[in-house]
Amino acid sequence: MLKRMAIALCLLASPVVDAARVAVPVQVPVQVEQAPSKADVIKALSARRAHNLASFRAYRNGGVYPHNNVRRGPLNVWKDRDGHLCAAATMIDKDGQHDLVAATAKATNFIRLLDVTEGPLMDWILTSGFTIEEIDRIQEPMMMDDRDEPDYQVADANLAKDYAKTDTWLVGHAKASLDVAASRLLENPGLARRLVDGTL
Repeated sequence: MLKRMAIALCLLASPVVDAARVAVPVQVPVQVEQAPSKADVIKALSARRAHNLASFRAYRNGGVYPHNNVRRGPLNVWKDRDGHLCAAATMIDKDGQHDLVAATAKATNFIRLLDVTEGPLMDWILTSGFTIEEIDRIQEPMMMDDRDEPDYQVADANLAKDYAKTDTWLVGHAKASLDVAASRLLENPGLARRLVDGTL
C-alpha cells in the first residue's frame, strides 16, 4: 500500500510534457556556392583579358606616364603629382573602378600589386584575365636617374619600349596564363560565379 502511494505521489510531482511545445532544432540547409566550370571561367576571363589588354595598349600608345619625383632609382608610382596613373591603375580605372583607384592613391600610392593578397584590389586582379605575375610586369616601376635634373623624356621612352615587350609577352603566353588565372579564381567559387554570371 505504501509503495503504491509513493508511486502515485511521484507521478503527481512529475511535470506533464506537452509534446506540441517541445522545441525541435530546425535543420537549416547550408547553401554552398556552386563553382562554375573551369571552361566557363576561362571564357569569361578571356573576355576580361581582351578588355584590359586594350586599355593597356591605349595607355602605352598614349605615352603619358607617371614620373618618379620621390627618390632616385626605381619606384612603383600609382599616381604622380601631375595626376598621371600607372599602367595597372589605368586599367582598373578604365574598368570603372574609379573609387578604388582614388582610394589606393590616397592610402598606398607606392603600392606594388604583387604584394596584394586580399581585398578589392585582389578581387580585381583575380578577375582581370591576367595572372598577378603579369600584372606585376604591366606595373612597371618608374625610374629617376642620378642627374640633378632627371630626364623624364628618356624615362618615358624606356617605359614605352618595356611596355611593348610586355605586350608581346602577354600575347604569347595568353593560353597558359588564362589556365593559371582560372585555377586561382576557382579557389574563390563565389567570385568565380559572379564573374561568369556577369554580376561583379
